[in-house]
Amino acid sequence: MARSEYEYSRRRVLQASTLALATALSPWSAAVGFAASAGIPDEDGYDLWLRYRPTADPRRLEEYRKALAGLARQGEGRVMENAELELRRAVEGFIGTAPVRAPAGRASVVIGTVDESPVVRSQVSPDRLARIGAQGFVIEMTGTPGRRRRLVIGAHSDRGVLAGVFHLIRLLQLERPLHKLSVLQRPRIARRMMNHWDNFDGSVERGYAGRSIFEWDKLPDISDRVVDYARSMASIGINASVLNNVNASADFITSETLTGLRPLAALLHSWGISTWLSVNYASPVILTADDTDPITTADPADRRVQRWWRDKSAEIFTSLPGFGGFLVKANSEGQPGPLDYGRTHAEGANMLARTVAPHGGQIVWRSFVHEDFGDWAEYQYRVFAPLDGAFDDNVILQTKYGPIDFQIREPVHPLFGAMRHTHQMLELQLTQEYTGHEIHTTYLAPLWREVLTFPTQGPGTGPTVADVLADGDGRAPRAGIAGVSNFGNARDWTGQLLGAANTYAFGRMCWNPDADPRDLAAEWAGLTFGHDPMVTEVVADILTHSRRTYEDYTSPLGMGYLTDPGGDHLDPSPLGTLFQSHHSTAEGTGFDRTEATGSGFTGLYPRPWRKRYESTSTCPDDLLLFMHWVPYDHRLRSGKTVIQHIYDTHFTGVDRIDRFRAGWSELSGKVDRRRHAAIEAGFEAQRSHATFWRDTVVGFFFDRSRVVDAEREWLHVALNGPRVLLGGRPNLLPVAVTNASARDRDITVALRPPSAGWHTEPAERSAAGAATAELELPVTPPLPGTVAALDLEVAPQLTRLDDRPPALVVAPEGSRCLLALNAGPRNGTSMPGYDALTPESAWSASAGHGWVGAAPSARDRGGEPLLCDHLWHTSSRVLRLALPAGKHTGYALVGDTGATASPTRVAVDGATVATSPKQPGGTFTWLELPLDGGTTGRTTDITFTGVGGPWRLSAFASPIPPPRHRPWSC
Repeated sequence: MARSEYEYSRRRVLQASTLALATALSPWSAAVGFAASAGIPDEDGYDLWLRYRPTADPRRLEEYRKALAGLARQGEGRVMENAELELRRAVEGFIGTAPVRAPAGRASVVIGTVDESPVVRSQVSPDRLARIGAQGFVIEMTGTPGRRRRLVIGAHSDRGVLAGVFHLIRLLQLERPLHKLSVLQRPRIARRMMNHWDNFDGSVERGYAGRSIFEWDKLPDISDRVVDYARSMASIGINASVLNNVNASADFITSETLTGLRPLAALLHSWGISTWLSVNYASPVILTADDTDPITTADPADRRVQRWWRDKSAEIFTSLPGFGGFLVKANSEGQPGPLDYGRTHAEGANMLARTVAPHGGQIVWRSFVHEDFGDWAEYQYRVFAPLDGAFDDNVILQTKYGPIDFQIREPVHPLFGAMRHTHQMLELQLTQEYTGHEIHTTYLAPLWREVLTFPTQGPGTGPTVADVLADGDGRAPRAGIAGVSNFGNARDWTGQLLGAANTYAFGRMCWNPDADPRDLAAEWAGLTFGHDPMVTEVVADILTHSRRTYEDYTSPLGMGYLTDPGGDHLDPSPLGTLFQSHHSTAEGTGFDRTEATGSGFTGLYPRPWRKRYESTSTCPDDLLLFMHWVPYDHRLRSGKTVIQHIYDTHFTGVDRIDRFRAGWSELSGKVDRRRHAAIEAGFEAQRSHATFWRDTVVGFFFDRSRVVDAEREWLHVALNGPRVLLGGRPNLLPVAVTNASARDRDITVALRPPSAGWHTEPAERSAAGAATAELELPVTPPLPGTVAALDLEVAPQLTRLDDRPPALVVAPEGSRCLLALNAGPRNGTSMPGYDALTPESAWSASAGHGWVGAAPSARDRGGEPLLCDHLWHTSSRVLRLALPAGKHTGYALVGDTGATASPTRVAVDGATVATSPKQPGGTFTWLELPLDGGTTGRTTDITFTGVGGPWRLSAFASPIPPPRHRPWSC
């Protein structure tokens, strides 16, 4: 049995919403499979925006049946074949029958390339064909009304035809008329790339929708899901896909792996998508380590290294159809790179570029580095701007949209305006690493539009970022946009049904950066939920306002990074990011990045932007706290003070989710019941976690400033010391209650007993206005190891801001245990009454415990005894115990204060008896282990094994059994 901490983060947030969803879908709540009032068949989101459902409008259905009766394809190759098959598939879904294959002279629809289709050449004017470039397309309804008419889709390339087919399908899904149809489109961005952060073991870094869709272990077999992935990407114009994580494993480019990847690359190529791979810069060292004459350096100037990459590149381009090149993360976050050998990023990139150039390949080199300097924001610029013009022509520098790391708001990166002689690629993030994971609906297209339309040389002075990235498509693209994918093997692909709006909008905005985010949201809603105008309007409204809503209840005025810096980047941690993203004191907050008095970041922009950002009087309020440190009473353009703005937005942001939820609730009966219930449950989860954000951030800034909110008053309740209690004896639980009001108040606090066997007493204290009262609550928990929620009853009953209530960890009192061990390093601090269990604690009969065989590793995180340190290892380790006669119960404490803890599996004498859950950083679980000393006493072996990562052990205790027929008492 696992006595697990009831953590507030994802698992706790989703529990209530999962229950709500299960209730809504229960057999007795409504007829299974259909919406309650509309009889709409249930859907699960798998089809994404490619839902080819019957046309509802009778007049449009009649038009489509006439216009789409026969189809001719004039053009050869796999891409053209897929274009035809997709159109036939879609039309069959819309009108009930697929168009018959007909000669071009009799077909009502003709698709073809200019070179291979006489119909395209004769029916579409040369002027229009000249305007579509290599990747664009035309769609024309030719002929005259009342006479024989023909729908023509033409392009210069098979990829252009495929794009035209998907555009026509989109119009048919939205039930648009065809009789006057005339479309000419050309993508503004030539390279439209999806970056997958998928690992060789099937996990996805910063992925919130399950595991990798590519199923590496099953290659060369290709699943239907991977085919549907290719279809969905091609439908929104994606033409390049990096299959693996930028923190790359060298295993991806072994000969064995390349053989498995070949069918996958061929599939993607047949949908107009080039395959790319992320590579580890030290691959020559890693992959020759077992050779008789291994390469011992990755120095780009080394001749053996150069030959190795030349040969490996040739092998890859030969093995993978349509291969495009390499994506490289070097000298960043521990990854190897050319700086390790005294070379520059340009020298490192150019060496690789010359190995792929003979094959028409390219190198995309990431600029995301943040190793030195006091201000993370300026480091990338200082490293790469001096290298402008030093990169080879087939090297593209990939830069995140802002200088920090995918924040909900940050300034556009100054490198886009500085690197005028370097090919550049913009990196966006679809997976919501810093914007709420799969819990929060955060439609990011409005943010992307702001970035793409940003004039790099000054307000109103081009080129915009989109202009920088639009290098034309008459040659191999030398610029583009990349997006970190939000896809996984979850049934709905993105982990939440509304998350696919980001995927759709990304592809559409890469094609046309001028697209309006609300129009795209409405378009996606129509494709995803059908044609009801109320549904489209409500969904578009929610999506369009969701980015500002998330910003309001998380990070104020451009402050940025307030999530836990060492964890999952989900929960708020303003204290943890102090000095990294803000310098909040009792007087003010923000980060001084000015030239005059700060880090000098504002000086990295061209003079017009430098002037705008340098002064608080001209700096946009949305970026004020990114560029400046200001006192709390600084007045914004709204007339509010900074501190009042922080209070107001965090409360109104949470309130806005209630409006989202109410609007969505009105769509009951207009959306299938299954998806309606899932999204409704999602809003419940979002509101819960948004409230956590509000309470944490508002509480932090009130605690720093002690400025009372002009509109509200509340109590801020928090644990004020250790959360470890000794079971079976009296403890004093320290609690702090902050009175966030102008009036003095008498405060009473009591711990609600988590279960039977707990004895608690209230405590009282007075708190002046804007002051904190410190109390100690008498608490006596039962003896066994357990984890219990901190549930405090507080009077008076004002609004409560409680942050994340930390769980109480009850450790059996050492003097009442057969064995009480605190696991950690040799010089660690043990819990009173507990003996140290260290890697050096080898089995000893006299001690009665110890490791058998190899020893584990130890780590000390610092902080509270029992929780701050632990033993761990990626391989199993065995702890032997000497047990007295009889039945006993052992308790193993598992968790990590500083990082997510992978599950720990525990076996007693070879039989698995308990496994912990995956736990967010700071959460713990007591695993209950049945132990048997037999009739005379004996030794037993306890084996710890990690599941998907290292196992961990913080403590072990085995209480002395109570007398028979008597439970453990206090």
